[in-house]
Amino acid sequence: MLKIKCSRCKSKILKYQKIGYGQVLRCYLKRIKDNYGLVENDQLKCPRCENIIGIKQKGHFKMKQDEFTYGGKKIRK
Repeated sequence: MLKIKCSRCKSKILKYQKIGYGQVLRCYLKRIKDNYGLVENDQLKCPRCENIIGIKQKGHFKMKQDEFTYGGKKIRK
């Protein structure tokens, strides 16, 4: 389970179940366990500083690589 945080203010955005070893390029909606962020106009934003973390597309958020950090364990394929 990964904890995704805003890179600017370090506030919690998502708890996400990542499968595989690669980078976090997309966050699929069905794997998001807890959403602490704001979703406005198909954009995932930080609740504190309103930094845009990702953009909602069909069934997932396309993540902006420089706008978030993460930590935790990834599940093997």
